[in-house]
Amino acid sequence: MRSDEWNDLFSEARLRTLASAVHARSTTPERSTDSHCTAAAWHGLPLYMIRDSRVDVIVSGRHPRRSSADIRRHYCPLPESDVVVIDGMRVTSLERTVYDVVRTVSLEAAVVVFDAALRSVAWDDETRTYDEAAAERFRTAIRERVRAHSGARGIRQARFVTEFADGRAQLAGESIIRLWCYQLGLPAPELQYRVNFADGGYALLDLCWPALRRWLEFDGLFKYTDAELMAGRSVEEVFADQKSRELRVRAATGWDCDRCGFAEARTIADFADFLRGIGMYPFIG
Repeated sequence: MRSDEWNDLFSEARLRTLASAVHARSTTPERSTDSHCTAAAWHGLPLYMIRDSRVDVIVSGRHPRRSSADIRRHYCPLPESDVVVIDGMRVTSLERTVYDVVRTVSLEAAVVVFDAALRSVAWDDETRTYDEAAAERFRTAIRERVRAHSGARGIRQARFVTEFADGRAQLAGESIIRLWCYQLGLPAPELQYRVNFADGGYALLDLCWPALRRWLEFDGLFKYTDAELMAGRSVEEVFADQKSRELRVRAATGWDCDRCGFAEARTIADFADFLRGIGMYPFIG
């Protein structure tokens, strides 16, 4: 690839591209399955603050080979029930991938991955509704894996993330903000809170505190670059629609709206400073 094309790719696309290249050039007979963050990339899960230059694979065989500059090999049991095929590649299943990832990445990245996995199995884009039963079935499956491997690496973090995850988070930034609100002692926000309008329309608010009469919108880059989210609109039209929506919600509820992006949420300290600026931190309930 040209370097400018590579630099324009997000982490997930980089890992998929790297994995394809590594497997294409492989001349060894080992039977491997893409796993961990590489599998997450194949499943379309966001990799928050992860810039990995190696492909993760689980390998079976009696004569282990060491990891290399391009490949990180994991030697552990992998039943065929934990394997799926995506774009011709052997990849760990969504359940196995989430279980492996949430134990081995940062807490923020783990919450982002689990939230996105829950959303993939429980959120209906057409009806804009969340299937709690489907989400709970997936959560239970991961919970059972965690319970079965109480001494595994990162299991304490996996236990917390399994209970904390919420697939109603639409973007990685919303997952991060929700986690940091918890760590900073703020009340838990309601995600995708529905506000009905008199004309029969409605709005879903990113993060909302009804008791405090305010909500927070996360303005991530995807809102202005993702074709599905933009739905054929220009950036200017997206901004105009957001403003119109905000005014309608204010008229319907009387609640205050604050906006936050990655500029205000690079770190938890930056986010705490942002919350101080809008009078929400430290929280006095």
